[in-house]
Amino acid sequence: MRARILLPLVAAALVTGCAAKSSTRPNSDASPTAGSWVSAPSSPASGPDDIKVVDVDTEPSAPASAPIALPSGDSADTASSRPDGAQLLYRAEGGASAQNPAYSRDGKQLLATVFHQGYNKGDAAVGLLSPSGPSAFKALLDEKGSAAVNLPGTSWSPTGDIVFADDRGGGHDEIWRLTPGGKPRRVTDHEQDFGYSEPTFSPDGKTVVFQDEWTSPGTPRNAGDDAEQDSIWTAAAAGGAPVLLVDGRATHTDNRQPDWSPTGDRILFQRRSAGGQDWALYTVRADGTELRKIAAGPGEQTDATWSPDGRRVVFSSTTGTLDHAQIFVVSADGGTPIRVTHTANGYDGAPTWSPDGKWIAFESSTGRDEEAPAALWRITAPAM
Repeated sequence: MRARILLPLVAAALVTGCAAKSSTRPNSDASPTAGSWVSAPSSPASGPDDIKVVDVDTEPSAPASAPIALPSGDSADTASSRPDGAQLLYRAEGGASAQNPAYSRDGKQLLATVFHQGYNKGDAAVGLLSPSGPSAFKALLDEKGSAAVNLPGTSWSPTGDIVFADDRGGGHDEIWRLTPGGKPRRVTDHEQDFGYSEPTFSPDGKTVVFQDEWTSPGTPRNAGDDAEQDSIWTAAAAGGAPVLLVDGRATHTDNRQPDWSPTGDRILFQRRSAGGQDWALYTVRADGTELRKIAAGPGEQTDATWSPDGRRVVFSSTTGTLDHAQIFVVSADGGTPIRVTHTANGYDGAPTWSPDGKWIAFESSTGRDEEAPAALWRITAPAM
C-alpha cells in the first residue's frame, strides 16, 4: 500500500508500493553504484536480542527492459488488460481505491481493502473478490468513520479467518480478526497512543505478526510517518500480550509490513534507518534472531510477500532509473531480482502470490499523482 511508505515526489521521484515513504541508507551499507543491488556487510545489530546480521551476497544489476505504454487510444483508466500481460481484477468507482490483494489459502477468494475517498484516504472496507477476473467487491466490514485495512500476503488463517487493522471506535489502530459472515474479534488492546497495523498470520493461524507506529515524544505533528521508528511484534491470534520481535527504537530503524513465511521459520519485512529514505528487505527468524538482508540498492524495496514454497519473494521497487515502482521477484536468499511488470504509465505495488504459484496479484495506479486511486490486477508469475 503506497501511502504508508511513500513521500511526495521530489527531485529523485521515488515511487514505491504499499505504505508511503522514502528513506536514507543505513550507515552500515556500502554506497552502491546506480542500478546495483547490494547485500549487507556482516555486522551485529544492536538491540535487546543482539540480532546477528547474516551477509547474503547479491548479484549486480537487475534486468531492466524498456517500459511498455498502452496502445494509442486505450486509456489506462478503462483498460482490462495491459501489454505486459497483466489482467484487470477489480476497479472501484467514484474515486475509490482498491488496494492490498491477498489470496485465500485455497486460492478461491481474494481479500482486498477499498478506500472510499482515494488512495489511503478516508474510510475503508475489507472485502472479497473473484481471483480470476473482473468482479464485484463484497464488503465484509464497512463502517462509517473507520478504516479497516488488510495487508497483502498471509492475511488468511487456515480456517478462513482474515486479520486486519482497524481504528473502529475511534482512537488508534488495533489488530482484529474476522470470520467472513461473522463479527470482528479484537486481537490486541493497548493503552499507548500509537497504533498497531499491518498484521499477517503464522502458517498455523495461531499467531499474528504486526508493526507498531511509534514516533519519538515531541516529534512535530507535521513530521509525518517519515519520523517513525516502528517495531515488529507477535501476539496470540486468540488475544494476549504482544511480544517484541524487532526493536526499532533500540536499533534506530523503521520496520514495517511483516509477512510470515509458509514454513513458519522466518518473517519478511522492510527496514530503513530512522529518518532515512531507502528501504531494504530483510528476513528474521520467528524468535527474533538471525537478521538477514535480501534486497537493497538505489530506490526502494517494499511491499514484500513470500512465494507459496517460501523460496522466493515478490516486492515492488524503484531500483535504478524507474520513475514508478514496478513488481520484482528475488530469491529468499538474495540474488538478482527479476522484473515482472512493465508499464510506463504509473505505479505497481502491494504484490501477493497465488497459492498455486501461477499468478501475482497487485495494485496499480496511473500517472504521477501519488493520490491517484488504484485498481487490482494480476500477472503470470515467473516459473518457480
